[in-house]
Amino acid sequence: MDIIKIVIIGIAGAMLSIIIKSYKPEFSIHIVLSTVLILFLLVISKLEIILDFFNSISAQANISKIYFPVIIKILGIAYIADFTAQICKDAGEGAIASKVEFAGKVIIMYLALPVFLSIIDLINKLLPQ
Repeated sequence: MDIIKIVIIGIAGAMLSIIIKSYKPEFSIHIVLSTVLILFLLVISKLEIILDFFNSISAQANISKIYFPVIIKILGIAYIADFTAQICKDAGEGAIASKVEFAGKVIIMYLALPVFLSIIDLINKLLPQ
C-alpha cells in the first residue's frame, strides 16, 4: 500500500532530520527537502490519474474547455504554494512562507479573473434591462 510507504518515508525523514539537526543543523534542511521530494515523486502518478478522471468528467458534462484548465491550474497553484510554505516553515522561515502563500493567492485571483468575468456576463444576460 502506498500510504504505508509514504508514512515510513515521512517518519524516517523526520527522525533522520532530528538526529542530524543536533550535530549539523545546516544539513537538516537538505534531509527534509530530499524527503519531501521523494514523497512528491511517489504521489505524482496518482495526480495524473486524478487529472485524467477530471478530464473525462469535464468531457461528459460538457463543461466549457475554458473553465476546466483554469480550475486545475488553481488547484495546482494552491497545493504547490501550500507545500512550499510548509517547507519554508519547517526550515524556520515563517516570513518567506507567508509571502509564498500570499503570492499563491494573488496568482489564483489572477487566474480566476476570466471566470469572474464570465459569471458577471451571465448575470447581466439573465437580469432584465
